[in-house]
Amino acid sequence: MPAVGFFELGAHVIQTHSITPKRDWQAAREYVALHATPEDLVAFAPRWVDPVGREVFGPALATLEREARPDETRFPRAFEVAIRGGHVPALADWRRSSRERFGAVSVTVLDNPSPAHVLDDLVSRVSPDHLRVSRVDGGREEDCPWTRATAQSGQLGFGTAIPADRFACAGGGFVAASVVEDTEYYPRRCIYAPPPGHTLRLRFTDVRIGRSLHGHHALYVEAEHAQKAPVTITFSIGGTVVGTAVHRDLEGWKPFDLDTSALAGARSEVVADIDCPTGERRMYCFEADTR
Repeated sequence: MPAVGFFELGAHVIQTHSITPKRDWQAAREYVALHATPEDLVAFAPRWVDPVGREVFGPALATLEREARPDETRFPRAFEVAIRGGHVPALADWRRSSRERFGAVSVTVLDNPSPAHVLDDLVSRVSPDHLRVSRVDGGREEDCPWTRATAQSGQLGFGTAIPADRFACAGGGFVAASVVEDTEYYPRRCIYAPPPGHTLRLRFTDVRIGRSLHGHHALYVEAEHAQKAPVTITFSIGGTVVGTAVHRDLEGWKPFDLDTSALAGARSEVVADIDCPTGERRMYCFEADTR
């Protein structure tokens, strides 16, 4: 018994003295706030320390666009804030330009060797000024009006939170900008558009077209295990179908990239048709941009 007591005492000493001092986090925050631009990524490593980083850095630096990013390709530079030698795996091939230490916290500045030039981000265009939503059932298309209701969220299994501002369809179906948890429990900022057993049609107006339509899609993490029918999203530009992406259960945050080089330089309507024969546990979310 005395040996066990000494062991627990030693473990307690190690645990209490291995905590990264808050002053180190705050010093790192001041450095990042001074040097990072809005276009830069700010990321925390190892992954489990992300909640601490969000708390100390606050929403001005740990923004929704950074924390729930679709991927890292759009950021020209990253500030990797790390403890205990942690690194963000997605930044492994980026070029290190500098590193500063603030006690137990390091800040490494990394340059993206080939940053993507995003023309228009469809997630940012979820508003009645840039998007029209309708349900298509049996050849009949019916508009889904923009509404303000009560925001909805719940416990595990409820699904993605539903914002107060959203397009709501009569008879079921809605579209809103939200955040989904993928199969790795990463947050992803996306357009929440669960198909209710018929087609949801999203018409984005006056979109700048580049050489590709790049994006990802997923189901809410719990719904990924439902083993239901796949969800299909079909994109058209100016009335021409440019491609289709299919998401099946357990595929997680699945990327897609559609060639739009024949239409590059135009400004056009982009239509996304989302289809699934069932609406049961199809908590579907997607993001896309032109580049």
